[in-house]
Amino acid sequence: MNKRNPEVTALIERLQQQMNRAVDVFSEVSGDELSAHPCAMGGNLNDLLAHNAEHAKMHYGQISDRRYSLGVIQKSPRERYLAEWYKERAALIALLLDLPDDALDKESEPGVTTIRKIIEHILHWDTSSVEDTAKNYGSGGQ
Repeated sequence: MNKRNPEVTALIERLQQQMNRAVDVFSEVSGDELSAHPCAMGGNLNDLLAHNAEHAKMHYGQISDRRYSLGVIQKSPRERYLAEWYKERAALIALLLDLPDDALDKESEPGVTTIRKIIEHILHWDTSSVEDTAKNYGSGGQ
């Protein structure tokens, strides 16, 4: 990620890996199964997931507060836009969770672009813009 901030980069990678593992594990269950984990508060796996989502929101606020108190908020346009793009990408990925593979190439209406084509379009142009920037400004470690 960012060679200037290797410890932050390592934490981001750990968060991403853990979320990938969570998606793998929780995609295999219905959610109605009882959970013995204390964060489920005596409930089922859906309760545990709800807790984990709220837990992330709660600590998001704490980290935002700490950044503000430390004077290291994301205030430049580049910092803000990159953070916004990252959040939008996460939201896009969230829309793909639990989507059946056969839905990728189905047209919701005749002649309407499929989900796969939309994703491929995004990947193509985002990759193009990132690699063009890396080539022209010598960044990205590729």
